[in-house]
Amino acid sequence: MTSLEASLISHRFGNLVTMDFWDGLWLNEGFATWMSWYSCNHFFPEWKVWESYVGDSLAAALSLDSLRSSHPIEVPIKRAEEVNQIFDAISYRKGSCIIRTITAYIGEETFMEGIRQYLKKHAYGNTETNDLWAALSDASGKDIAGMMDTWTRNVGYPVLTVKEDEREKTIHVKQNRFLKTADVKPEEDQTIFPVVLGLRNKHGIDMNLMLTEREQTFKVQDTDFFKLNANHTGIYRTFYSSERLEKLGQAAKKGLLSTEDRMGMVADASALSAAGYQKTSGTLALLKGFTTEDQYLVWSEVVGAVSSIRAAWQFQDDRVKEALKAFLGTLTFKKAESLGWTYADDEDHIMAQFKALMFSSAGVAGDKEVIAAAKSMFEKYKAGDKSAIHPNLRSSVYAIVLRTGGESEYNTILSFASDGKTADERNTALRALGCARSPALIKRTLSLPFTDVVRDQDTYLPLSSLRTHRQGIEALWEWLQSEWETIIKRLPPSGTMLATIVQMCTSGFSRTEDADKIKKFFEGKDHTGYDRSLMQSIDSVTAKSNWVTRDGSDVEGWLKSEGYLS
Repeated sequence: MTSLEASLISHRFGNLVTMDFWDGLWLNEGFATWMSWYSCNHFFPEWKVWESYVGDSLAAALSLDSLRSSHPIEVPIKRAEEVNQIFDAISYRKGSCIIRTITAYIGEETFMEGIRQYLKKHAYGNTETNDLWAALSDASGKDIAGMMDTWTRNVGYPVLTVKEDEREKTIHVKQNRFLKTADVKPEEDQTIFPVVLGLRNKHGIDMNLMLTEREQTFKVQDTDFFKLNANHTGIYRTFYSSERLEKLGQAAKKGLLSTEDRMGMVADASALSAAGYQKTSGTLALLKGFTTEDQYLVWSEVVGAVSSIRAAWQFQDDRVKEALKAFLGTLTFKKAESLGWTYADDEDHIMAQFKALMFSSAGVAGDKEVIAAAKSMFEKYKAGDKSAIHPNLRSSVYAIVLRTGGESEYNTILSFASDGKTADERNTALRALGCARSPALIKRTLSLPFTDVVRDQDTYLPLSSLRTHRQGIEALWEWLQSEWETIIKRLPPSGTMLATIVQMCTSGFSRTEDADKIKKFFEGKDHTGYDRSLMQSIDSVTAKSNWVTRDGSDVEGWLKSEGYLS
């Protein structure tokens, strides 16, 4: 397929043929999301966008769909106010992931032939999801409808538990519903998902193996090296034994795993420890082994995994929090300093992002060289040298000087938010303001929404960074309660901003008592326009609380054994 043809199909999908009703929203948005990645890969193959996809669309879909308050891809719509709430990571991201799974299963050309048939048959008409499945089934000769109906009409996704029998050269695979809150009830675990296993071994990738029952046993050619979900085109988590994880870590160092495989392995380990399938100490040990990793996207997952742990432990003992910060420093300091933070005119865009990630992460962990460099850049920028801060580093530099500075730095960045020449400059400054942690500056940040400094569509921007630290999380919650009447008057439930603000102001907590007080505040209130976001926040807080309760001593013990705690 040519790049032009890919673009034309993307344009026609949703325009030439569109959904019959809102419960088929994903037909437009999920396909458009997938096609944006597909087209980008055609135009710029050197960008390797399918690697980014694993840490972007797939990660967002898995995160939201691991909550009890998620919804099916095809969600019944009963009231007009419900429509805006399904413009989320499920309709867009999980919808695109479904398309990605099918494409990997039947092959790209077969998939595109099915899409051509679908567009030709239903041109200028309205369709339902089954019309798409029928076209793909005809093109591939496989029962796509029977396979994919389960995925679009049911909420959630499975975790596959893998057990090995080396003597018989088999693996036993069992599927169960995955929930971040780690409290799946029997009635919530009734769906049996048809799962394409995507078995990688030394001979290649087998896309024909499919788990169609609760548990099945499969023959494998070689138990020395294998991995399920090759390139992470499937929507599931994989739970291996600690011995297999160790072998996969060794395989990664030998170059036997793709970038997507390494990213997915870290993401799965992080999610599984958060949900109680494995100890968090095991995930920390796995992360420790990635210091020699050379790919930006894998590092992004590693840093994200540590950040998830630190976020869950936000309200714990300061000694443990500082120890986790020191561990992040162990991972990032040398890498940040080896990459540097200067940019050539022809800098490769992946390397540019890599430098920015490591600079930011090392700055968060307290790297003195990075902090000194950020302050120097900021002073030159403030004095008028607009080339002093590379655009990729601007948000990190602002965050560092706000965390380590005071009112003077705050006033300067606030002026950038008001007077910046471009929307990007203004918005970057607005997003950073919440990094300031003094009570007086937090109060000033919370005074900005609903003022002339912030446009209506950017109401959430000055609040976003407040979620990164305990003082900000607590202040956001107090602000939400005190300003509630103003908020609901200024942000109608027919839009999406109300749901965004509610989620921002409630999801940062990680204690059971916080979930309880959130429920109490909203008890009896009209939840129109934000009910899903509220439920998702409560689920997220509950999940983090359960995680810390379950693994608090485990994490502390590991940090002591590694010398981060005395």
